[in-house]
Amino acid sequence: MDDSEDYLALFFTECGELLGDLQEQLDRLMDGDRDPELVNAAFRAVHSVKGGAAAFGFDALISFAHVFETVMDGLRSGRLALNSEVVNLLMRAGDIMEVLIEQARDGASVDEGAVIRVRQELEEMTGRSAADETEDDAASAAPPPAADPAPLADQTAELEPREVTISVRPHDDFVSAGHDPLRMIRGARELDLVAAEPFGDLPSLSELTPEGCPIGWRLRFETDRPAAELRDYFMVYEHIAELEFDDPWIANPPTAAPAAGQAPAPDAPSVSSLEDAPMAPAAAAAPPPASGGGGGGGGDAKEGGRHGPSKTLRVELTRIDRLVNLVGEIVITQAVLAQKLSETDAQTALEVGHSVEAMSRQTRELQESVMAIRAQPVKSVFSRMPRVVRDLAEKLQKEARLVLAGEHTEVDTTVIEELAEPLTHMLRNSMDHGLEGPDEREALGKPRTGTIRLAAEHRGERVIIIVEDDGRGVNRERVMEKAIENGLIGPEDNLPPEEIDQLIFHPGFSTAKEISSVSGRGVGMDVVKKKIQALGGRIHMRSDPGRGTRFQITLPLTLAVLDGMTVCVGDERFILPLSSVVEALRIEGERVEILPDRSQVLARRGEYLRLISLRDTLGIGDASKREEMAIVVDTETRGLVALLVDELIGQRQVVLKSLEANFQRVEGVSGATILGDGRVALILDVPSLVSMGGLARAPMQEMIH
Repeated sequence: MDDSEDYLALFFTECGELLGDLQEQLDRLMDGDRDPELVNAAFRAVHSVKGGAAAFGFDALISFAHVFETVMDGLRSGRLALNSEVVNLLMRAGDIMEVLIEQARDGASVDEGAVIRVRQELEEMTGRSAADETEDDAASAAPPPAADPAPLADQTAELEPREVTISVRPHDDFVSAGHDPLRMIRGARELDLVAAEPFGDLPSLSELTPEGCPIGWRLRFETDRPAAELRDYFMVYEHIAELEFDDPWIANPPTAAPAAGQAPAPDAPSVSSLEDAPMAPAAAAAPPPASGGGGGGGGDAKEGGRHGPSKTLRVELTRIDRLVNLVGEIVITQAVLAQKLSETDAQTALEVGHSVEAMSRQTRELQESVMAIRAQPVKSVFSRMPRVVRDLAEKLQKEARLVLAGEHTEVDTTVIEELAEPLTHMLRNSMDHGLEGPDEREALGKPRTGTIRLAAEHRGERVIIIVEDDGRGVNRERVMEKAIENGLIGPEDNLPPEEIDQLIFHPGFSTAKEISSVSGRGVGMDVVKKKIQALGGRIHMRSDPGRGTRFQITLPLTLAVLDGMTVCVGDERFILPLSSVVEALRIEGERVEILPDRSQVLARRGEYLRLISLRDTLGIGDASKREEMAIVVDTETRGLVALLVDELIGQRQVVLKSLEANFQRVEGVSGATILGDGRVALILDVPSLVSMGGLARAPMQEMIH
């Protein structure tokens, strides 16, 4: 990959971050927050995207971002009023800008009609067309002429080569706002740049900061290009640098009249620099940059002024993956060493024990640090969902509001990459099947605007993601009717409500009466379940007819390591996730009751817990050992249960290995690991194990034996 491709990849990465910042500011504005800094931050995000796009010549993106930026500039200067309708338009403009970025990156198709509609609405807000805006900008950037200037030359006429010098003196926050001087100069080569001369004084090494840009550049061009072309290229830096143009065509423009219908070039017919020109209202309203280059593109300027911008380092994910795998091997080696040490004589164990314990602590710290590198907030996925809801609301003629919570909850980056598709399907399901139309909601006494809540939170070693709406809930009669029609159940089956709800996850199942672009093919919820299971998670659904539906996704924080409790059943060893374990009890002396259906319950401090024998559930026939221990675990959705095991061996950190990738998916098992003695132990999925009953006994026996 050459340098230009590196810069292009970096540009698209930064665009994703800037769009996330823009969405966050607009969401807060939509919620009624009218802090001026929100508008300033949104403006900086749009401006930074426009500046980067100019360096690579993405004309469609530049053109739209310019109109978007003009509206944002009017809002921050007070020329335009800010209200909910305006914020809604800005959100749609942000969606269009995201589509144009995708087009530039992947060549994706674009709905030109939607782009034109939103652009026209933005231009109508300013009360002038894009051409009017360009003329006004040129007029405000030049001092009042003493006499009427001569008309500019026809842009299409053959022009004589001349020498042009453009001086660029970056502000302190030039780099932290997302601009790159080298990228700017390389882009200028396409405009016949022949020399670049730095000017300015470098500070001492102790005062030099990577965020600052203490020097400027005099760029010399030998070109026959129109002055407007050069000026347009550098205008994206006008808010972040001092620009000075020395062009003989500005001082002595050719006298040829413009062609019919040709708008004049935006260059004012006078020798001037931008720093000598009258300041536009937008520039006057802009706050001064924080000391030390604290201004950041799209970030919180107040926060940056106090603490300075946070420093980040971009690293390829494959490098981190190799590091994670290496840490996993170290953990296994440490476990082997501890196992061998336990088999030696007491004197040797005493001498080496302290060193092994120290190495164990250091390995744990290394593992936690590496996993922290891979952890990313779910905000990167959540920020895409408002656009999904807005698009669906427009298609379905519904009014909907998406409420986000817990966007800063961190989870493994591998999990984040796979979340977008299932979340999108769930939101489509809520919008199409869950929320009623505005008139229907009003007739039911509900607000016309439906609410969908998307939230994330940590719970032990797992992350919980919730998608819930206040719609009509699951139509269980319709689900039963469709299930019988599809042959999933018989007419005589009498299923409880919870099992009826689970039918929607079957492949090809849909209650839509007709196929549309949104639903009807029965692939949405099936995809959700398969994706979540592939990530080692599970999904639980609860619906209250007339009041709404709630989906709860439970996912592991990481797909690499976990803390586990090792138990023994027969001659086999299994790992229970420590986050699920509540306590361990000895059965001897505890009160065990047998129910009429022959199932057992354990009396524990005034409550009864269901007893599940792992030996029976897993189909292990060895009865030479007596089940002496009960491990109380939390099933998350079914309360506490007690698992009967032969022996509790102890707690240890284990490295997860995917069972599905190397063998096949087995119900009740989330993965496997290698123990210190080299044996393979299965990692049990507690909620799945509790709910499956005896259905998975045959494949489980095959796994064990």
